[in-house]
Amino acid sequence: MPTIVALDASLSMMRPIPGRNEHTYQSLAVKGIQNLLDNLTAAGKLEHVALVSFSTVTELKVDFTRDYEQIRQAVKKIEPLDKACFVTMLQTVVQLMASWGSQNILQLVVFTDCGLGFGSTSLSGFIEAYTGKETEAEYAWLKTLATYNINIVCLGLQADHYFTRGLAVYQQLLDVAHLKGQLFTTKPVKQIVDGASNGGEAPNPGSHKSELGRTTVFELVERLCESSYKSTEVTLKCGSYFRMETPVLLWPPTSHEPQLRHIEPIIEVRGFLALSDIGSPAILSRHWVLPKFEREKPTSRRSGGMAAVAKPTKLDINNPNYEMEKLEQDIRDFYAKDSKEADAGESGDDADVTIVLKHSSGPQQMEQQKESFCVLLHGALKMENMAALVQLADKWYGFIYAFTDAKKKSNLMLNILPPGTNVIPWLGDLELLGFTEDLAPGETASFPVRAERRSYSQSSVVWIRQASLQSDVQKVLRHAKKMPDKTQHFYKELNRIRRAALALGFVELLEALAMLLEKEYAHLTLNGASSECTMQLQHAATELRKTSNRDIKSTIAPLQKVGTGDSSSGTSASTSTPGYLY
Repeated sequence: MPTIVALDASLSMMRPIPGRNEHTYQSLAVKGIQNLLDNLTAAGKLEHVALVSFSTVTELKVDFTRDYEQIRQAVKKIEPLDKACFVTMLQTVVQLMASWGSQNILQLVVFTDCGLGFGSTSLSGFIEAYTGKETEAEYAWLKTLATYNINIVCLGLQADHYFTRGLAVYQQLLDVAHLKGQLFTTKPVKQIVDGASNGGEAPNPGSHKSELGRTTVFELVERLCESSYKSTEVTLKCGSYFRMETPVLLWPPTSHEPQLRHIEPIIEVRGFLALSDIGSPAILSRHWVLPKFEREKPTSRRSGGMAAVAKPTKLDINNPNYEMEKLEQDIRDFYAKDSKEADAGESGDDADVTIVLKHSSGPQQMEQQKESFCVLLHGALKMENMAALVQLADKWYGFIYAFTDAKKKSNLMLNILPPGTNVIPWLGDLELLGFTEDLAPGETASFPVRAERRSYSQSSVVWIRQASLQSDVQKVLRHAKKMPDKTQHFYKELNRIRRAALALGFVELLEALAMLLEKEYAHLTLNGASSECTMQLQHAATELRKTSNRDIKSTIAPLQKVGTGDSSSGTSASTSTPGYLY
């Protein structure tokens, strides 16, 4: 999810906040941006972030990067220029995001005091000019912007008339342009609400102290991260063994739009397939599968790691998995006993060193020694070059595999298939897959699964280059010169080119091919070619121009023979006689 962070660099951002003279609106915005980067860092630095500042012009300060320290340093050096121009910033953002395509979730985070600007570049003037002209090419960029997630952090006081007026105009822009956006605003203090309801006097500027400050901005950023950057939490399960399930995070998060299907909170592994059998099917989205770690409270320095090592885990008799856990504990004790006996046979100095090393492990080492189903699954899939077929919901599947990026880092990746059970044609119905041991005598377990109509067995026409098209046309003309001996081959190649042209919408090729056949007809007539050859060419040119043959399922058949040897009157038959079957 690439993100662009936009900072308002207008002069109004340099105003001191009422009741907080030590802060300006820009200084609070800078702290908010740094807090946003802290939240993204805690999530694993998975976001590509760029930084822009906008006033009359929009400047790219830092291009897309995962090095958030560059952004932290650059945001401190932004200086205010002049008036704000929010529309110019939006147009620049569309240009910067163009390289990411439409398959990614694109995020825009704006920190502003909701200034409207002045003159022709003001936000109010843009809305007035846009109303009624939505279909004009001048505003086509708004259709691209409508696919972005726009989050606007509004810095201001609810008692400020200019701020509340700006909020209404910003919301009007989101509504009129049909943009997916959200305004994050401060909540009015209780004194202001009570004073307005009782008809009391307006509070003095000092009462704003609890309304807008660093803590308030951090709360706005937390709300923003909860709505736009929260990973999807699910439970990955394999089989019935209670250890073979673990909570995981899917990033980027799956779509939460109401009109789309949602995956179940538990996704279960249904089987394993070789990556060569799965191939590269069409998918809806891809997500990293990351293990979810619970943060534990650090232990005291006195106890350190010794307490964790010395005290064994107590088993709960009432636990339904008590027998399994007891068996695992016995196995651990058995191997621990063997290691202790091996240590006892060593020299005294070496044994002391070994004990010190064991007890200096600390809680971090204990966290790394915990069992992880994600690590087990990743290692198995990577070693065996296989993928795990998982069920996301009723009749909805995906597959998990070990993906290695350009930096040679390997992680689990989830590819979500379209809903349905027959979405990978060469695998057949996914609900009918089973074990090779369950095959009946004579059945094979090889892929691809044979379909009723094997489209992959038919030769495909590829016209990426001009030479390919020219070669196919020349092949038809070569067969034309050798008729009647090559009549079947001539019509076979002619129908192949005609179907490909209709499939691609290349109707002009049919007229050009008809003209070539007419020229060849005139040339062969002058050279004394057989009458059957010339009549077949004239017949083929006529059939290519008929609108009834623009159906891709129709076939141009050879000109029928008459029993006396005379040719027909020029009409074509829907099916060829046995002498012209191909």
